[in-house]
Amino acid sequence: MIKPTNISICYDQLLVAEGYKAILSDQQQFHISNLIENNTDILTKIKSTEIDLLIIEFSDITKENITYISHLHKSLPSVNLLIISGMITSELLCPLIKAVDGYLLRTCSSKKLVLAIHEIFEGRKYLCSQLIPILLEDNHENDFKIDLSSREKEVLSLLYTTKHNSEIAEKLNISQTTVRTHLKNIRQKCGDKNEIQLMRYACNKNILKENNIPLCPNCRFFCNGKHK
Repeated sequence: MIKPTNISICYDQLLVAEGYKAILSDQQQFHISNLIENNTDILTKIKSTEIDLLIIEFSDITKENITYISHLHKSLPSVNLLIISGMITSELLCPLIKAVDGYLLRTCSSKKLVLAIHEIFEGRKYLCSQLIPILLEDNHENDFKIDLSSREKEVLSLLYTTKHNSEIAEKLNISQTTVRTHLKNIRQKCGDKNEIQLMRYACNKNILKENNIPLCPNCRFFCNGKHK
């Protein structure tokens, strides 16, 4: 018998969290461990329970929220994080993506919620397709050229599909010091290009390949302007 995925749901609005619990409880592969209010000590309650996924519902995303999420990301490296909230600016979306495994708009359907969880547990990030244009806005310079070595391309690929430098090192069988050196060289070669432009470059040049599908199933459509 397959062990169910243990999920905890943190919330700003209890009624919304109870709705997510009802949706996921209908799926045999999911088990809801608990509902936790956001203004409580989440880490203490999470660490007392073995969970696979932490869903966090926010009324709005703020810089303070992102700082808190980044703290959770570092404190719970083995726990996947899925954020559910409203529309967000590109300024907030960029740093948030680095710290979470998925971002879902609360206006999405229950089917999208289940899809997001499956995508995450297949080793991919999930980003609601409505957010892709926001992610890429004001970053149209997608044809810049960077002379990256084959190893640097591998590191760049894993930068967007793993949580920590230690995972990159393990996958490539190199030291974390070497990973940091490659990342430093990539950023030096890219000059003033930001993380979003780098991500778009990686998509367009097919650097993100094999099982490293970037962000969500719709990413290549928005990055390349055509169906794949």
